[in-house]
Amino acid sequence: MSGMEYSNENAKRLQRLYLTADVKAQRAETIRQLDLSAGERVLDIGCGPGYLCESMAELVGPHGSVVGIDVSTDLIAVCNRQKASEWISYALGNATELDQPDASFDAVVCTQVAEYVPDVDRVLIEACRVLKPGGRTIFVATDWDAVVWHSDNRERMAAVMKSWEAHCAHPRLPRSMALRMVNAGFRLDGASVFPILNLRYDDERYSKGLAQGIRDFVGRTNDVSADDLTAWHSEFERLDGAGQYFFSTNRYIFKASKPAGAPA
Repeated sequence: MSGMEYSNENAKRLQRLYLTADVKAQRAETIRQLDLSAGERVLDIGCGPGYLCESMAELVGPHGSVVGIDVSTDLIAVCNRQKASEWISYALGNATELDQPDASFDAVVCTQVAEYVPDVDRVLIEACRVLKPGGRTIFVATDWDAVVWHSDNRERMAAVMKSWEAHCAHPRLPRSMALRMVNAGFRLDGASVFPILNLRYDDERYSKGLAQGIRDFVGRTNDVSADDLTAWHSEFERLDGAGQYFFSTNRYIFKASKPAGAPA
């Protein structure tokens, strides 16, 4: 993985971020598009704090199963502490070398993870391998070049966001995702946009937690002076107080399936 640190502190920040109304809504849309049925087997590649796995487990029920893998021991520990269903299992795992047999899942989901893996094509190939013929997948990714964030200092905003790009391996992954999925053996069934729009800067908004993560990451790169970074981060409170806060980003949701005639 590139750039980001998967420490216990970062795990806690991710938990807070994933519990915001914005990310809860994104999870609900992901689950809606995955269209799970009772008894199905599902794999979550890069399960993070496990909230998506918990929701999916409620849908597949005790005759189904949900497997969540992640590279972070801290996040897997969080998942196991809060595990609510016996038919969920969590394990350390590498998205490019899945420790799962061929054709063993009805559905595979990967949200906001693929862009962090340098060999993203291998992730897609592995996801296709572990799917049963006729099985389906959802990949969700962000184009970090397409974030709209109001600032009275556009040059400073551009410098911070340019530095932030280094936190992942593929900051513009959605632009090539359709072709990558087809090349990995999938049939592309559609793509859609899930928008996140914040006009307030508070703990229920995705962008507040994101701003903290960006500040911490860019602070370690030394690309932007400490004074400029502090000014960048503190501006949001002022804009919010003046009724001028604006943040928008899109999640790109790619839906695909493994052709029924594909080898198992």
